[in-house]
Amino acid sequence: MQRHLRIAAIVWVPLLACPAVLLFAPHVAADQPNSVPKYARPPKWPKDVVDTFFPDATAKLVGSRPDYGKTTAVAVTSQAAGETSAAASTEGGWSKLIDADTIETEIKRIAQQLNKKVSAPAQFKGGGYKDCRRDFSVLAALFAVTAEYEAEVRWKDAAPQLRNEFGRAGHNCKVGTDQTFQEAKQRKQDLADLVGGTRPKSSSAADVKAEWSQVADRPPLMQRLNIAQQDRLTKWLASKQEFSTHRDDVKHEAQLVATFAEIIARPGFEYADDDTYLGYARDLTKNETEIAAAAESDNYDQARQALGNASKTCAACHEGYRQ
Repeated sequence: MQRHLRIAAIVWVPLLACPAVLLFAPHVAADQPNSVPKYARPPKWPKDVVDTFFPDATAKLVGSRPDYGKTTAVAVTSQAAGETSAAASTEGGWSKLIDADTIETEIKRIAQQLNKKVSAPAQFKGGGYKDCRRDFSVLAALFAVTAEYEAEVRWKDAAPQLRNEFGRAGHNCKVGTDQTFQEAKQRKQDLADLVGGTRPKSSSAADVKAEWSQVADRPPLMQRLNIAQQDRLTKWLASKQEFSTHRDDVKHEAQLVATFAEIIARPGFEYADDDTYLGYARDLTKNETEIAAAAESDNYDQARQALGNASKTCAACHEGYRQ
């Protein structure tokens, strides 16, 4: 009898220590509901592997646990309807792509920029309106995200109205005229008041959910995306020293790119019905999210690799699609 027990122990202990057996043979546990499971000792990982992960993942996650069965059903339905939009990547919320602090910081930075750009009609008409178009469009997109943000974020209550007002200003600033200059001055003042603590006067009720194709045009969002990708991230990831100096900026810009890549793949935007284009948008969102995570964990090599993948994605997309 003892000999039989020893043989059983020799056979079963390695199997219980192997997670793959448990995954591919769930019927074993079902057939033996009263058995006491045995586990192998946890492995000892080297420091470079441990530092890749958050000490406590729950501290970084927002919202309730996902219902994976429900998510699968939605995905199948969307594909059956021909909806392969990259919007599925943020089905659980915008916080997966961009932090509330990043949104607030970018809005404040644009407020400072507008103080210089919207100062005199001649400057505005001479080309300043183009910069205003980009800045107002970015603001409209960020306020649209703020309105739908599933976690706490500043100015959320006023975001739907601000989204509409800055979106309209962005559309109108395609030309530099006396009328668009006056509108730009008013929006600049509204933004300064907002950052200073004054809420805008409510003119009309606005839906929280955005009609994304009406929020902003694709070209000005692509301009801001290119500034982040080509002028900033490429420079700050050129060396480990630059990366260490600009880690917070790298995270900020990468989150913006990931968010804009998601937005321009929403229904209503140009090329949003093109599966190849949507594939590029999904890839870019993924690459930039990896860059932001690498900046958070101070992993230069991972950030460089993700930037290389993002650059390849952008180059491939630009060959077939233009702003």
